Amino acid sequence: MRKARRINALVGSVAGVTALAASALVGAVPANAAETISGGGASFPYPWIQACASDFNASQKNFTIQYTSTGSGTGKSNFTKGVFDYAQTDSKYSSGEPSFGWEYIPNIGGAVTFPINLKNKKTGRTLGSSIQLKQTTLAKILGGNIKMWNDKEILRSNSRIAAAIPATPITVSYRSDNSGTSNNTLQYLNSWAPSIFSKVQDDFSTAFPGGKPPANSIAGKGNAGVMANVIATDGAIGYVDLGDSKGYPSARVQNAMGEFVAPSSASASKNLANQTNVAANGLVSLNYKVKAKGAYPVAIFSYLLARTDGKGPNGLGVRQFADYLLQKCGPQRASSLGYVPVGGKVLAKAKTLVNNIK
Repeated sequence: MRKARRINALVGSVAGVTALAASALVGAVPANAAETISGGGASFPYPWIQACASDFNASQKNFTIQYTSTGSGTGKSNFTKGVFDYAQTDSKYSSGEPSFGWEYIPNIGGAVTFPINLKNKKTGRTLGSSIQLKQTTLAKILGGNIKMWNDKEILRSNSRIAAAIPATPITVSYRSDNSGTSNNTLQYLNSWAPSIFSKVQDDFSTAFPGGKPPANSIAGKGNAGVMANVIATDGAIGYVDLGDSKGYPSARVQNAMGEFVAPSSASASKNLANQTNVAANGLVSLNYKVKAKGAYPVAIFSYLLARTDGKGPNGLGVRQFADYLLQKCGPQRASSLGYVPVGGKVLAKAKTLVNNIK
């Protein structure tokens, strides 16, 4: 009898240890590990997407969103190759479109600004935010045709501050990588001065008049590189999104109403609210000569690239993040970061496209 009791006790002890070990093993392996969703592309919306991804990741446990700022060109290429589960681009494919089902989803808007590093020759204070540029004057400056800030054409549009504008050489800072920001800037320049900028493409370096950068130009990688060149170079002008310019003094650009308008979320919104030509695949054909009072003329949309064939990884997570960007993070975060949330006809189309993601 005593022997039987000892055996039963031993069996119970072993069973308890085994159960404890099994419990520890289960606790060591997460039952629902988050799926990593890899994406990247356009640098234009990067500050916004970065903030949105952080909020999204903190709000749920099923997916972890990653985004790498590579430029629109690399974003499109990596999406086609399947390197990215989703991508972001500010420009359409010119070649190399994916062979699988996919679509563009306009999910954020904003302004392309033209930051200027220029000092008042009398006071030494910045002049960048006071400089007014007509459409064709801007094209001549970026094309290397106008090389000095005290050029007569610039002075005519700036009579109020003409005496303060110095005889400083102009340096044009442009993107060295394939970029949707470059593409949209070229679209704008081409719409007003096609004889100067005849090419619209992601590569700005070969879009200059004559097919090569002018002597008074300097290249920078990404919007950050362009901005760094402007800040470091007296007399420099570049082109970056409002979020990346971070309040740096930028030109007032003439719109189709004849007004010289400073870049801001509000002035860009007045432009984008009047852009209604949305294609079935999500692309918006921008009218750079839209007539709207107080509208900043160089405003663009950025697009999420997503699969619709159901054969890519994490389609559910991509759809949930795309919906979060469009309907929650856009309205809540865009304006404070220098962007414009999508609205009107473009928003209605974008909502329909999000539902196609598989």
